[in-house]
Amino acid sequence: MGQERMGRKRYVAILLLLLVIVLFACLPASSAVWRDVRRACGLGTFSDAADDAPFALHVLDVGKADSLLLECGGEAMLVDGGTPDRGEEVVQYLTRRGIDSLRYVVNTHPDADHIGGLPEVLQAFPVAAYIAPELSVDTVEYRRTQQILQEKAIAVQYTQAGTTFSLGGAEIEVWTPPSAADGLNNHSLVLRVVYGDTAFLLMGDAEREEEEALLASGMPLRADVLKVGHHGSDTSTGKALLDAVQPRYAAISTAWDSSRLPRETVLRRLRSAGVALYRTDVCGTLLFLSDGETVRVVTENEACA
Repeated sequence: MGQERMGRKRYVAILLLLLVIVLFACLPASSAVWRDVRRACGLGTFSDAADDAPFALHVLDVGKADSLLLECGGEAMLVDGGTPDRGEEVVQYLTRRGIDSLRYVVNTHPDADHIGGLPEVLQAFPVAAYIAPELSVDTVEYRRTQQILQEKAIAVQYTQAGTTFSLGGAEIEVWTPPSAADGLNNHSLVLRVVYGDTAFLLMGDAEREEEEALLASGMPLRADVLKVGHHGSDTSTGKALLDAVQPRYAAISTAWDSSRLPRETVLRRLRSAGVALYRTDVCGTLLFLSDGETVRVVTENEACA
């Protein structure tokens, strides 16, 4: 009798599996549909916490590199794509979020740890506009990105001083550094994103030279969340910038390597300013969720400190 019962259970399980396969085959090839089915089957992920947030900033765990996803009002924007070997991971993360297209893809500057994964993203999703500084470099990653932009006829926008655009209900102002800035890092686009009464400042790899120019520009810098520049390098995040931004939270996208980032001097400056610090190398992917009045934080690793 026991063996017969086990046989029936196995038979039912096989039938259910076949039913799921047939159901999936009949569904449209939409990331959103697959996301909903996956969640209905109890296969959600921690990033589902962003579903009910009017605005979400995802700081993806892509090692010592940058890739940020912003979602607002049914629209999505990606800022940088990590290194070439992490591009597919970025695509998979966006797919799990149910994203079918990107309103904007922004490349803050063409270093490999920011532009490297963008070719995979540009291949995988329709993109309405690609935003970047007017720079060209002779690297494989840059040439590959330019090739795909041309092949897919994606509109390219080179920012000027005071460039602004919208993402859902969020307003984004772009700081374009002076053309005479020293080095690629100091040519990073800086984005200030405002949603309701909350704000987010995304610093790319901007170093002290660019921070000084940014402070002198008169651009509003106050923000609840600071995406720390250059992965926590001591060449960035000076006291003058922190005094102007007065962030409540800081996010550092990094991983251990010979550079030993983030630097302890930067961590001390952030702690002295009373900033709650979150690092991808400790916390995994970070979510900063806004309802327009307050920001809350969700991390992939619940026990992170």
